[in-house]
Amino acid sequence: MISHKEIHTIGICGLGQMGAAAAVSFKRAGYCVLAWDQDQAQLAAIAKRAGELEVWLDEHGSPPLRPGGSIEAVTGPGFLDKEASIIMDCIYEDQAQKVDLFKSFPGLKSRGGLFITTTSGLSITDMGRLSGIGPLLTGAHFWNPPHLMPLVEVIRGEETLDSVFETIVSLIDSIGKLPIRVNIDVPGFIGNRMLHALWREAISLVEKGIADPNDIDLVAKLTFGLRLPVLGPIENMDIVGLDLIERIHDYLLEDIADNHQPSPLLRDMVRQGQRGLKDERGFYDWGSRDAETLLDKRDKQILHQLAYIAELERMKAEG
Repeated sequence: MISHKEIHTIGICGLGQMGAAAAVSFKRAGYCVLAWDQDQAQLAAIAKRAGELEVWLDEHGSPPLRPGGSIEAVTGPGFLDKEASIIMDCIYEDQAQKVDLFKSFPGLKSRGGLFITTTSGLSITDMGRLSGIGPLLTGAHFWNPPHLMPLVEVIRGEETLDSVFETIVSLIDSIGKLPIRVNIDVPGFIGNRMLHALWREAISLVEKGIADPNDIDLVAKLTFGLRLPVLGPIENMDIVGLDLIERIHDYLLEDIADNHQPSPLLRDMVRQGQRGLKDERGFYDWGSRDAETLLDKRDKQILHQLAYIAELERMKAEG
């Protein structure tokens, strides 16, 4: 079984936003990255995209962790099967496609190489069993934008070996990310379970006509959203008082959204081709909104929050 210290070459499959940013993260931590995508346009663009991400990180005060890293575009899974120490799946969020991908690395499997899937919520256990690599497979859920977000959920499948799980935790730590152990493989893991509960309620508020999308977003941004960099939801509950939380739950929980399927409003919008930014129309009119500027503001705000959190940690350490 390959240990963390024996991992030098990372094979990344799928070079969209997640794969490109992951490649940069590993490269800047000193690893050799072999990058592949079946889309030739994505493959041809990886050097340019990675270079742009690195320039952005350099300009915003995020230097490489270690020298010697590289990113090389390769032509197919066969080369990765021979040369990579570990395969990271960043392809489309489809279980069947991911299973087929993992089956294409028999050489890596036979020599005890490791596998990572960056799925946002698919079952690590099912993918491992269907592809025959269960003991060697771990989930690693990076958050967008992955080159900035400091935390990665590391998910243990039912068959994942303890040594493999801990190796991936160490690997994620080695690229400057904070690995969070998810010990039971549940849909959505930790973050997406909380996030989609919030989204479900936000959609319900629009659907019931309680408020319009912009006002709902403002409530999130200018109330609990301001506290979240310092106070997580469980910390906040303790500070508020669990007896008060219990009393509020007595009357509130029965009234909030509890649908177990996508809401009719969401289904109608998707069927009508109102899928959000990609169609220039969703809850907002994206034809008249500047998404690029908004995302740039998002990234700069993340940097600001990370600097603030780092300063809090420094002050705490100094007593």
